[in-house]
Amino acid sequence: MSINIYLLRHGEAASSWENELDPGLSLRGHEQARVAASRFQTEAAVALFSSPLRRTRETSQPFGDIWGQGIEIAPELSEVPSAGVDFGDRRRWLTHVLEGNWPDQSPDLQVWRATILDFAKRQTRDAIFVTHFVVINAIVGAIEKSDKLVVFRPDHCSVTKIRLQNGELSMIEKGAEAVTVVK
Repeated sequence: MSINIYLLRHGEAASSWENELDPGLSLRGHEQARVAASRFQTEAAVALFSSPLRRTRETSQPFGDIWGQGIEIAPELSEVPSAGVDFGDRRRWLTHVLEGNWPDQSPDLQVWRATILDFAKRQTRDAIFVTHFVVINAIVGAIEKSDKLVVFRPDHCSVTKIRLQNGELSMIEKGAEAVTVVK
């Protein structure tokens, strides 16, 4: 059986990742989410998973509204964990991490990545994952067999389509890419 998984990056956040722990969407981000959901309006409903963070939940809502279904919160799709990093040092820490390779990362980050990949491989029906820049890169990098943390730069509300078949993930189509500031 072949399962399609749509990796949707959240809409533009109202504040940066270094300035607020859990920002919601900006006005532009809400519009991006509505436009992204409208592209799926004629599609059959699929499982709808969101990271627990506010910007992903707000991005998910128009999809749930279109299909008349709830959003399942999936901690496995959470933003890259920065536990123990001083709030004021988050930008510097993240920049350093994003420039690196997976084998050089802490055991915690490697377990985080493995958890994401396991979650994707456990899907039993078509699904949308509303998630984050680094989560999408973790999945795409694994598919491409790349050790780099950043293999492409998905734009806000871009959709990357992958396939799960016989326990293996493969790329169907990368979403729109943009030079982006990770907020």
